Amino acid sequence: MGAGKTTVGQLLAEILHKSFIDLDAKIVEREQRAIASIFAADGEDYFRDCETSLLMALDGELAAVYATGGGMVVREVNRDAMTSLGKIVYLSASWTTLKERLQSSADRPLVEQKSNWGELKTLWDKRQVFYRKADIIVQTDGLAPLQVAGNIADQLSIKE
Repeated sequence: MGAGKTTVGQLLAEILHKSFIDLDAKIVEREQRAIASIFAADGEDYFRDCETSLLMALDGELAAVYATGGGMVVREVNRDAMTSLGKIVYLSASWTTLKERLQSSADRPLVEQKSNWGELKTLWDKRQVFYRKADIIVQTDGLAPLQVAGNIADQLSIKE
């Protein structure tokens, strides 16, 4: 959350001459409601089910750059599917950087403005074990999105 997945993903897709697909946006399109509304009405488990369903439907799709929600890695079935579909990239930012970015965000269901930073930090800490298993890890603090996308493109060419 707040790492720049969508912004960097769009730039990376341009560099690689691939399509860009934001899986959260696909869920919003399919459900015809905002993610915050999905969380409020049906809960996080339902949203995670939507993520898993969408991810499973990607098998056999053309190569593209996909941005997932930060919680996609929580389920083992999702991690397995992502591993089989392609390279996994983790945009690593310090907690301080993420908090700064998230403070101005109004459309993230797990962010209640300035009220649950401890909970969010705990969630972020718990997910690190999964994030750190990515094929490519890019530290983003202090870098412009285009620099991050270029770094990923360079590493992808090395790993292929």
